[in-house]
Amino acid sequence: MTESTWLFIGCCWIAWVLYWLIMAFPTKRTVERGGLIGYRVVTVTLVIGLIAAGRLLHVSSHSHLWRTTLALGVLTDCVVAAGAAFTVWARITLGRNWSAEVTFKQDHELIESGPYALVRHPIYTGLIAMALGTAMAYGRAIGFALFIGLCGGLWWKARQEERIMSRHFPDAYAEYKTRVRAIIPFVL
Repeated sequence: MTESTWLFIGCCWIAWVLYWLIMAFPTKRTVERGGLIGYRVVTVTLVIGLIAAGRLLHVSSHSHLWRTTLALGVLTDCVVAAGAAFTVWARITLGRNWSAEVTFKQDHELIESGPYALVRHPIYTGLIAMALGTAMAYGRAIGFALFIGLCGGLWWKARQEERIMSRHFPDAYAEYKTRVRAIIPFVL
């Protein structure tokens, strides 16, 4: 990975984490909490499983899959920046209903506008884009193992969130699910 790509992607992730930490405070009171560790277990299990499978196939987790060219660096910078922007747009739209964990808030609202009109889990869509761009720029097997682990964990967490939303907004959420895809607009 070129130094400028590494610096840009690193700054995007640091800015994203700082924004998320600052915005974590002004949220509504939690009235119901979902699974706390399930998605974390899925993520770690997938990553360990992929690393173990790689070792069985004699693939080092640190072996280079490709070198990052200037063009690939620019592309991955754009993917990471777009993913970060999408998560921030979703977080702003979600407002005080947001939580880092699977929760239902006091006076919770079903948000269907902004990025939530494109996908039901736009924060996950943005995180997946950020992680994919990072893994592509890094160009090593471990980056993709971490990417697949993240995708699995977010899939698990999305299912938990959907169960809570379906329980609290049975008709509205069912209709929303028929109109809007989960992660990738018009596809998945």
